[in-house]
Amino acid sequence: MNYLDRLSEEIAGLLIREGLDYHQSKSVFKAARQKAGLKPAKQKRGSVARLSFEEELRFIDQAYQQDGRTGLMMQVLLETGARVSEFIQLRIEDVSFAERIVTIREGKGGKRREVPMRRELAQLLQLHIGSRRAGPLFQSRQRPYQFTRQRIGQIVKRVAQAAGINKRIYPHLLRHTIATRLLNLGMDISDVQRFLGHEDISTTQLYAVSSVAALRKKFDQVTEPKGQALIASIRQVQGDQAAAFASDLLTSRTG
Repeated sequence: MNYLDRLSEEIAGLLIREGLDYHQSKSVFKAARQKAGLKPAKQKRGSVARLSFEEELRFIDQAYQQDGRTGLMMQVLLETGARVSEFIQLRIEDVSFAERIVTIREGKGGKRREVPMRRELAQLLQLHIGSRRAGPLFQSRQRPYQFTRQRIGQIVKRVAQAAGINKRIYPHLLRHTIATRLLNLGMDISDVQRFLGHEDISTTQLYAVSSVAALRKKFDQVTEPKGQALIASIRQVQGDQAAAFASDLLTSRTG
């Protein structure tokens, strides 16, 4: 038995003798690390990789050009912020059209969460599901008819390449993209944390680095009277996403 094995057994024995539960044991280890002067590694302060709004539109448009099912799959993966492991487990029973929510039943750490969806996405999913009442939300046409994480990754990469997006694209990048988009649109960071199912808000704050940088550049442009009036009119007619896209375009003209 090596040193780490012996040490872990001694610690486990101590926790059992003291009758500590999981959360109490976390507090014990935290206090011990502090007394020992151990500090966590510094988090990287750089912005997370994501699709720009323009790339996002091209990506979804290309997915729908390939076929309707691929387009809807990519839209659900993007707009729900689901991890790919969560996405492939989605079932028809997890979708509530009355409440416009998708339930992630087995998130990271076995946690359950409810994710809201836009009316347009709910309508598309309703058409996709039709009269079915149960079963996988999306099913592969190939045996064993269950999508894998690897297969979803291949689809994401294929769509991105066809859309002319040259950066490295992978399913989790879509999660980064929607997180940053929601923060840019003004959603409170604690709500984004709940949306994504993050246990620790410091994880969500990594997306805020990208969001704040984008908002700072937009602020100078859209707070000018003409820019402000233009964005307001676009938001009124076409909604928040179109207004955010217009803000990106205004920024790119001057930034």
